[in-house]
Amino acid sequence: MDTIFDYRKFENEINTESYLEATPFPFVFIDNLFDNDKLDLVHSEIESGEYKKDIRNIKGEEVKTRSDFKCIEDIPKNMFDVFSVLNGGRFLECLSKLTSIDGLISDPYYHGGGVNQINKSGTLAIHVDGTTHRKMNLKRRLNVILFMNKDWDDAWGGHHEQWIPKKTDLHYLDEKQEWECVRLIRPAFNRLMIFTTNDYSWHGHTKPLSLPNGVSRKSLITYYYTTDRPKSDLIYEEPHRALFVNNSLSIKNQVFKNVPIL
Repeated sequence: MDTIFDYRKFENEINTESYLEATPFPFVFIDNLFDNDKLDLVHSEIESGEYKKDIRNIKGEEVKTRSDFKCIEDIPKNMFDVFSVLNGGRFLECLSKLTSIDGLISDPYYHGGGVNQINKSGTLAIHVDGTTHRKMNLKRRLNVILFMNKDWDDAWGGHHEQWIPKKTDLHYLDEKQEWECVRLIRPAFNRLMIFTTNDYSWHGHTKPLSLPNGVSRKSLITYYYTTDRPKSDLIYEEPHRALFVNNSLSIKNQVFKNVPIL
């Protein structure tokens, strides 16, 4: 490829109908869009840990480390090159064509995005994302995750999980609600995942990671916004931060039995 990203492959993979009809919420993943040599360098930058960090440790909900970029000078060189693609106009045009969401805006503040790293026993409970970028007063519409994990073993956990509530007569956050995991997506190296985020896109990686020493679950994450959004996206009228379902309520015996891994 002429650049670090294969735009032609991405454009050829776009299938808007398939994306919009995916359940339980619109999503797609595409492998090997970035140059592997460039991602090797990014992988090394993550491993070095030489960037500002925000450490989260909320038992049963969010145990992870993410970057805390305040300006572009905080971003290591090779990561910056990758984020420049993900935040660039041509990539956003592809996203709009894929998702039928026009007027997408990337986030120059990297609010909640950037590097995510989860170590042994880390977790991210079932949740829906916050709806609003408060600083820019924009509505969050899409998540893009570039997984950075070489030779990932499914026994370690850490899959992107997609969930649905089973009891339609109960509120989503009711403690008596029951949850079903419908799909597991392997966080494989150079896998780019795109999905629509709204009040119905319940996702996470709930099972605490069972990792060998020296291994972590790594990803780069970007979010995309618009000035408005359809009311059908929302359950709650007021803007909200991420809403979590504690692992004690969702992880039951055999909850992952026979769930397909992609």
